[in-house]
Amino acid sequence: MRVFAYPAKEIVRDVTRSALGMLFSLVPLLLFRPSSVIVYILAGLAIMFAAYGGRALVRKKMKVKVSADGISVEGLKGKNIDWEALEALKLSYFSTRRDGEKGWMQLKLKGRGTGLTFESTISDFEDLVRLCAIKAKEAGVSFDATTARNLKSLDISVQDAARTFSAYEGN
Repeated sequence: MRVFAYPAKEIVRDVTRSALGMLFSLVPLLLFRPSSVIVYILAGLAIMFAAYGGRALVRKKMKVKVSADGISVEGLKGKNIDWEALEALKLSYFSTRRDGEKGWMQLKLKGRGTGLTFESTISDFEDLVRLCAIKAKEAGVSFDATTARNLKSLDISVQDAARTFSAYEGN
């Protein structure tokens, strides 16, 4: 069994961003008397930043366990997908720059009504993607063109016979 978690450094960054966002949203509300439209916009931003911080705190408790039988998430919201029930795997890349650099990836898994999402800030993200891609291919899940391109960018080839699930599971 292999265990993955979000590093404390990433949690601290996300909580700091959330606190700064809430600060910049709430201070103008308290110090100035903005018009009603601005109040709604700033209040909406404050709620969004609060949700972002809450998500970071949920991730602090999260542990992702990958075994030969399936993948499970332990923490405040426990979920599990057996590999035989895996129906979809999607690997997406996001960037806020025009040149496409310095972005992040997101892995989404679906199976029997359960969805799991992991971002590339999780520890050993490439190994997690590799394990899931191997099991998805064994379960007959097909990848869309974007997922295949993103797998290739991580140098992951599920057809590579030398890379077996057990080799990466036991790390």
